[in-house]
Amino acid sequence: MKKWISLVLLFVSFWGWSQNYKAEIKNIQEDGFHQIQLSSEIRAVANENLAFLRILDTTKKEVPYVISNFKGESENYISFKILSKNSIKDSITAIVIQNETGKKINQLNLKIGNAALTKQYQVSGSYDQEEWFGLVANETLKDLVATKGIDLEKTIYFPVNDYPYLRIEFNDKKSLPINIQAIGINENQFLPDELIEVNAFTYKIIEDKERKVTQIVFSAQKKYQIDAISFAIATELYAREARITIKKEIKNKKSTTIRDGLLSSFLLNSKMDSKIRVSNLNEKEFTIEIENKDNQPLEIQNIQLFQKPITIISRLKANEKYEVVIDSTYSKPIYDLVNFMESFTVGMPKATITNFYKIEKEKHIKGKSFWQTNLFMWICIVLGIGIVVYFALGLLKDMKNE
Repeated sequence: MKKWISLVLLFVSFWGWSQNYKAEIKNIQEDGFHQIQLSSEIRAVANENLAFLRILDTTKKEVPYVISNFKGESENYISFKILSKNSIKDSITAIVIQNETGKKINQLNLKIGNAALTKQYQVSGSYDQEEWFGLVANETLKDLVATKGIDLEKTIYFPVNDYPYLRIEFNDKKSLPINIQAIGINENQFLPDELIEVNAFTYKIIEDKERKVTQIVFSAQKKYQIDAISFAIATELYAREARITIKKEIKNKKSTTIRDGLLSSFLLNSKMDSKIRVSNLNEKEFTIEIENKDNQPLEIQNIQLFQKPITIISRLKANEKYEVVIDSTYSKPIYDLVNFMESFTVGMPKATITNFYKIEKEKHIKGKSFWQTNLFMWICIVLGIGIVVYFALGLLKDMKNE
């Protein structure tokens, strides 16, 4: 019976728990579509799940929104001129292209033939094809098998630059070269907003002299999506291997153990950009380990964490006041607006979310009697199951005694 009481309490605590927050959108200056950038705090309390987000007008009616996504929407592909393509057997394939558009870019679209391979690559830029400057190193290109057809398009990212010449070097030491058919950008592709700095983390630096590594331990109150890490390092010349580890639960039949799991690895190099792109990092605790070998530890002055911006688009009315609600009991909304994304244009006005705060539980259920809530329904269901099982077990026990 104790087990069933515990089970009931578990269900009650689960369905009684919800994360509910509210904010405001106001001072709208004109009617029409607006861009609304979501803060890192809003994304953290929603656990990066925008199904929990709603926009409400003054009458508490839902205002439709869509997640902004202009990347790759245009079918007009501008192919860059490939100036050279050189392969050194069992080493690298280097492709040099020319950006004749004169526009600043931070990404390239690669058309690639089907390949069940994973490739590491680095990107550099030049103004004269003589002196080259690093943009990214040790990035990974994967999932190169098309779901339809015999080729696919992949996008690679790097810091914003205006180099007229770009060089991509693929590592061929572990596999044969891949078939790069074209490199370019989409006509309507434009630069996204600058990365958002995430200030919620604190970190401490630990020198492990025995292992010859520097550990940088990050921690925050919630999980935050991290897409880039920027290092300010005073050491003049360095080239160190580094990795990001997170805590992982290893479960077996009897127990659960927590171990460090490798998330990704990268290179810190004084010749390269100090902002490192990362993927799949959404934790409240993680560690960066830097291999020092026989060198002195790096003189790290500061470390900044960033995330790619997420912007939603909604049609708002001038001088109206709107609420933004985060409620973890909501399911994903389905709005007609998603079918009209091609009508959105670059440069639409921006609206700002302000006064973000947590709603007290009693305020959240205001207007509903307890017996009308989902919690009451699930309590009844669980109690009903518990009673049936209790009497069934009692009947079985009586039958055995007879």
